[in-house]
Amino acid sequence: MADTWILHPDYRTPPVPTGAGIAPGPWRHPEGGHIMNGTYQRPLPDRRVEVVTVWYGYPLSHWRGPRMPRFSSPLVSAWNPVLAQGLTVDPAAPTPYRDELWCDRWIAEALLYGRKPYGAFTLPVEEALRWFAASGGAGLVYRAEPAGELVRVVAGTAARYALLFDLDSLIADYLEALPPELAEPEAAALDEHRRDSPAVRYVLTDDAETRFARAPLSVRGLTLGYPPHETAERIALSAAPGARPVSSGP
Repeated sequence: MADTWILHPDYRTPPVPTGAGIAPGPWRHPEGGHIMNGTYQRPLPDRRVEVVTVWYGYPLSHWRGPRMPRFSSPLVSAWNPVLAQGLTVDPAAPTPYRDELWCDRWIAEALLYGRKPYGAFTLPVEEALRWFAASGGAGLVYRAEPAGELVRVVAGTAARYALLFDLDSLIADYLEALPPELAEPEAAALDEHRRDSPAVRYVLTDDAETRFARAPLSVRGLTLGYPPHETAERIALSAAPGARPVSSGP
């Protein structure tokens, strides 16, 4: 199963459990049988790639998409959609998500430490206040509102997209990965965002979250720090006959 997988180290990888409470999952390295833990990729025919994120031998996400070799960014990771949304391949398998606010806390911390450029999360009041105090030094802009006994926050970096990302490389990858009728509108949308920031576009305006929900998938994926080859696959699937609308978040 795993003889061609290549590990891509990422500090976002959740720590493995300690103690004897959770047995390791079935995904193992072919040499030595060590428990797989991290992001793994392997090439496929026709310029495609297969990616799996594994925690303590349990796959949390598993997908295929076009190769997009030019673009990379420390703000983009295969772990970002997984840990922000609490994904898992098998709902019955163990996961690193310890409670219902685990993903919210992960998003809040990821924003503070530059692991993703934009996100929404909900925290208890005291935790939210501590986050507000720390956010000023991280170049973040946020909006907050009460959500029952919690506080819901939408936050993004004030840095411009052109400074955050190599948009030329990303646009070139999209133009190569998708048919022109799909790639060109996405490329134009990315180019249009060069002088804006996630904060200006999708935090500060009154209709910010509505605007974000309506943004092209390439923009939403990039703004959330999601891998573009996964986003490109979603764009292709959403254009297929009978496809349902695709959402991205948080």
